[in-house]
Formats: sequence, C-alpha cells, structure tokens
Amino acid sequence: MYVNIPHAQVEALLREAATQIVMPFWRNLGRDDVTEKSAGDVTTSADTRCEAFLSSRLPGLIEGSLVLGEESVYDDPDLLAALQTDAPVWVIDPLDGTKYFAAGQPEFAIMVCLIQSGLTIGAWILNPIDGQLTSAERGCGAFQGDRPLTVDPSSVPLDRMRGVVATWYLPDSLRPTAEAVLGSFLYIERTRCAGYNYPSFAKNELHFLFFYRTLVWDHAPGALIAQEAGGFVRRLDGREYSPVDDRKGLLCATNPEMWLSIQRTLVPSVSVVG
Repeated sequence: MYVNIPHAQVEALLREAATQIVMPFWRNLGRDDVTEKSAGDVTTSADTRCEAFLSSRLPGLIEGSLVLGEESVYDDPDLLAALQTDAPVWVIDPLDGTKYFAAGQPEFAIMVCLIQSGLTIGAWILNPIDGQLTSAERGCGAFQGDRPLTVDPSSVPLDRMRGVVATWYLPDSLRPTAEAVLGSFLYIERTRCAGYNYPSFAKNELHFLFFYRTLVWDHAPGALIAQEAGGFVRRLDGREYSPVDDRKGLLCATNPEMWLSIQRTLVPSVSVVG
C-alpha cells in the first residue's frame, strides 16, 4: 500500500524554497556562486542551498521516508541504492535548467517526486517565476494548480506535430538518423529543460517528448505527470518506463498510434517489443 501524500505541505516547501532561496539568486549570481561539475554542466549556490533545504524538510512529512538529490548523488552515486528499497524516497532536482538560470534566462524549475517500491507515486514541478505548480499523483490525475490536465488524444500527421527531440545524448548508432528527420515535424522545441517541457506537454502545447538520457531526478516527475494527463509513456523499445532502472531512452506521446509513428521515424532501428 502506498503512503498518503501530503500535497499541501510539499507545495508549501517548494514555494518557500523558490521565494527564499532560488529567486534571490536569479540574475544575481556572484563569481563564486557558479561551479562547473563537468564540461557544459554547472551547478550554482541556488542548486545546493535549495537541495539542502528540501532534503532537510521533506523526510519529516512522511515517517520513514528517505531522500536523494541531484547534487548529493553527484558527490556520492551510492545514494541511488535507496531507490531499490521499499521505503518512500523523495527525489529532488533543486534547479532543473541550471544553465538557463545561470544565464539569467527564465526556463528553469524546481522538481520533486516521491518513489515507492519502484514506482513514482507523486510528482511536483514548480515554475519559480510565475508560481505555476504542475503536479500528479499515481491514479489520481495531473493538475496545474487545481485545474485538471488532460492531453488531447486526437492523432495528427508528423508534419503537424510539435515536440522535443533531445538528440545530444544519443549514441552514434542512432543520432544521425534522428537528426536527419527533424524536418519531418512542424516544430521542434529546443529548450533543454525537462521541468519546462513536461508541463508544456501536459497542457497540449507539445505533441511528444523524446529523450535519451533519463536521470531519475530529470524525468521521473515529468513522466508521471505526462502519464496521469493521459499521455502514452514508454521506453524507446515500447517497454514501460521505470524510474529505478538504468535503461536509456524515453518517448511520450499523446496516444499510442502517434507514439509508434514518432518512434519509427526517429529510431527505426530500435525494435518495439510486444
């Protein structure tokens, strides 16, 4: 049996983190507030302080729950073992879209999800600028604020589809084909921020999302929101997405038929099971 989720308390903590920690740093970062973790991958004081705050407060909402965050896992990858337990685990992306944040651009979000027994059971994505909270609970739907979100299941041809195609992590065996067919779609969103992309999908601004690297803090929150909004969410081979495995690739579409059409267009060499 899954735990009862204290949505109001989670929302309050996210909003406190946004107003008291994240936003004071936006367009106000000092030289010592930005650190390069690896080539093209940075973290900021806003990331580390937001994660520390949420990590100290979220476990108190559910007795026996554990917590892991993007920055803590970077320092100690063994923390991921918590996902293999039956305990509820809070997963924190303290600032998705850090490179945009560091550049003073608005495409960033705070993301949290709750995973229990290998399944994402709760998800929250907060836009700190406009205060919009997109959330979901397994089996209970997806919402922006109090408004239910439902994707339009109508099928459209490729040349009318709008979506995200993240090719930068694709292996050499898949990238050339995917990049060669991008012109088949009406519009490809270039923003590299899952916390921006998933709410856009759930609000019917995008027909599909295609990713290859699927770190749990980047995609478990949005994948649940997409699924609870009625989207069809699968690995590239058609298998169900799990937040606790290390497989690559994720494709969300507004219905199974469109999912298959997009999959056959972008990665035709990947066989679909079932």
